[in-house]
This record gives sequence, structure tokens and C-alpha cells, in this order.
Amino acid sequence: MKKINQTILHDPDKGQVGDCMRACVASIFEFPIEEVPHFVEKEGKGGWIKSYLRFLHSIGWSVYAVEAKDGKHELPEPGEHAYYAAIGTSPRDPEVNHMVVCHKGQVVHDPHPDKLGLETIKYFEFYFRLI
Repeated sequence: MKKINQTILHDPDKGQVGDCMRACVASIFEFPIEEVPHFVEKEGKGGWIKSYLRFLHSIGWSVYAVEAKDGKHELPEPGEHAYYAAIGTSPRDPEVNHMVVCHKGQVVHDPHPDKLGLETIKYFEFYFRLI
């Protein structure tokens, strides 16, 4: 895992959607951020999942989501070497989701410059290789 910070901050007044998801995927898979699509901006609020899956499949991976228990910071440990994502409420705006990178039950990278993490956790995303 290589820590890569987001390059676009969420700013609805400017019509700007933050790229924390892009930065987390770039971090976990060690890609330059420019090589990872800005999923939400590219496909809009409802269609980002198709872009996300298309990109992951193109590099031989996929993802599955697991709902968090009661929004708590009880992070699962999927494996000794596995990095995964946690998605939840941004501490900057409760109406906005944010994504961070986790490892061994701990948040190890918040791509936002203020590094505040998540207010609550909604779900986790685990990556697996396609055969």
C-alpha cells in the first residue's frame, strides 16, 4: 500500500465531487492517482459503481461490501496482508460519504488533507483477485 492523497476536495458550491475513493483505490493498488478514474465524477451519483467495477475488473480484481455494525469503528481483520476500505460519514459534512484505507483492523490512511477519518462507518469494501 502506498499512501496517496486525494487531489480534488468535495466542494458542492463549485459543483466539485471529492476523489477520496479514487485516492484509496490508487493507494491500495499502488497506482498513480491519474491512472485511476474519478468514479463518481465520471459516472454521476448513481452510475459510479459500474465505472468502479469496470476499473477493478480491468486490473484483475473485484470487490464485495460488508455492512458495518451500528456505525462503530469495529474494523474486521480480513487477513494478515489485506488492505481494505471503510466508507462512512465525513467529519466535515454529515451528508457526504468519505473513504479511508484500513489494515489489520486499523485505519492506516485517510486521503483527505485534514486526516480526520470517519465520523461513523457504514460499510467495508474488501478486494479479491479474479480467477
